[in-house]
Order: sequence, then C-alpha cells, then structure tokens
Amino acid sequence: MHFEVPKAKKFKEFGGEYVMIVISILTALALEQGFEAMHHRHLAHEASAKMNAELRRTIKEVDAALEHNEKKRQQLHQARDQLLAGIRAKTDDAELMQRFKKEWAEMMRLDLDTPTLHREAWEAAVANQAVTWLPREALENYAGAYGAIRDTSTYTYSGALMFLDAPRLLDIFSKAEMGTATPQEIYQLAARMVAAYDNLDNNLASLNKVLKTVVAENDSGHAGKSGS
Repeated sequence: MHFEVPKAKKFKEFGGEYVMIVISILTALALEQGFEAMHHRHLAHEASAKMNAELRRTIKEVDAALEHNEKKRQQLHQARDQLLAGIRAKTDDAELMQRFKKEWAEMMRLDLDTPTLHREAWEAAVANQAVTWLPREALENYAGAYGAIRDTSTYTYSGALMFLDAPRLLDIFSKAEMGTATPQEIYQLAARMVAAYDNLDNNLASLNKVLKTVVAENDSGHAGKSGS
C-alpha cells in the first residue's frame, strides 16, 4: 500500500490531506476484506456443491447395494426357514443334505454388496478450511451426514464380517463339498449369513435415510436463497 506524506504547510490543508489518507487506507482495507469475504463465500459454495454431489452419489450406490442385497437376503431367509422346518420335522439328514445340494447351495452363495461410502469432498473441505465459511445449519447437516458415513464404515462393515466368521464359513462349505457336513451345521451357517445381511442392510438403510434428509434440507436451503 502506497501513500504520500502531506506537503501542505497550513494546518487546515494538512488536516484535509490527512483525512483523505485515512479514508484511502480504510477504503483499501474494506476492499481487501470484501475480496477476502467473496473468496471465502466462493470456497464455501464450491465445497457445498461438491459435498452435495458426493452425497447423492453415495445415496445412489447404497440404493443399488440395498436392492442387490435384498434379493439375496430373501433367498437366505427362504433356505434357512426350509432347512429349519426339515430339521424340526426330523427329516433324515441325508435327505436334507441332498436338498441342500440341489436347492439351497446356490441360494446360500455369499454375494454381499458393500458400497464405497465416500468422504473425499468433506475431507478436502476440512483441509482447505472451506467448512468454516459454511452457514452454521449447513455445516451441522454435513457434519451429521459424514459422521454417519464414518460410523457406518467403521462399525457396520466390521459387524457384518463378525457375523459371518469367514474361516468357519469356509470350513462348513468345504465339509459340504466332502459330504461330511450336517444339516445343523448348514443351518448355523445360514443363520450367520442371514444375520450379516440383516445387520448390513438395516444400517445402510438408516444411513441412506440420514443422507437423503441432509441433501433435501440443503436443496431447500439453496432454493430459499435463490428465491430471496
């Protein structure tokens, strides 16, 4: 910033030039703050657009996973229930294992869809501090959405794997191929698989409900600003 030292000899002229210098300095500072505020608003708007797009993409992928898993989940429930009915009816083990090979083995093939839960846009907005310039309500919405994504990634996926017990699953399928597995072992395996699908899908459905609410609230907020 550059300014000249007043050259006037009279006090009145000096005072006038001094006032002009002060006004120039204040104007320059105001312009600088204005440009900075504009830059911050641009960062916040850009971050918001990217996060909204990312959340919509995650919602779409979770919806697809839920649709895929639901078909498999229904098959697993059917196989488990039919097997349990046979066990309770004291059907011969050999007959039940024949039905497993012909009817239930394909239904019990593990095909669990675990969609990627994206956080890249949020992490970028945190890194460049764009989130600090978001309106408080929008920031709380995004923080809630991405917090739910983090928790689902951490606990839900690990929980599904815990229900499955992969080594045990492989052991029973191996025994079934060798002809040494029992209907009771197959039922226990089916119960584990059903629990894994139920746990995963219930949590994914809850997550999507949160994400859809946040996106809808952000859209309504943007629409309100556009109309004002």
